[in-house]
Amino acid sequence: MKLIKLLPIMAIASVCVAGQVHAAQDPLMMPEQPAAPLTAEQQDISLAVPSEEVKAVVSEFAAFQLGMSNALIQDDNRVMSGQQRYTNNVLYYMNVRRSWYITSHRYKKDSYARVALDRLYLDYKEFFTNHTTVSDMNKAEYENQILAILEKNTANMSNDELRFYMNEMVIYSLKEAMRDDNNRVKRIR
Repeated sequence: MKLIKLLPIMAIASVCVAGQVHAAQDPLMMPEQPAAPLTAEQQDISLAVPSEEVKAVVSEFAAFQLGMSNALIQDDNRVMSGQQRYTNNVLYYMNVRRSWYITSHRYKKDSYARVALDRLYLDYKEFFTNHTTVSDMNKAEYENQILAILEKNTANMSNDELRFYMNEMVIYSLKEAMRDDNNRVKRIR
């Protein structure tokens, strides 16, 4: 008689345990695995990176940078041009968005998502540190290089959630940098 009463409880417990095992297999939380190039089928169904919105924002940012004067601005014992200030702000806001994804999802240091987001940020940091200004002559190349970094970092990535995060990281950082009139953003080192 007691066994009959325990069977439903044991069944519910086994379903709960099985559900937790499946939930713990989030690929973004797991350590990074070697990635193979996407197949043609995967490319057809994967989220577009860079998206059309990213391309539009990158073009808008390059035009915005051209409109900035290169007059020197002195702020907190540092001197930078208007264009340098905004590339610094891009890195600041990109780091804000990267940190927000990592914190809100509680990604561990070796998780696939955190490693990928860190890699993308470091690539942009290197680019914007070395390319602080844009001119009419190199505007198209400047845009292409910004987009190429995103393409390179997502070339072998089949996880649409992470592809979306990377698109959004670029969109957010460029839009916020253009919107930002705060010259107190700390210099990225």
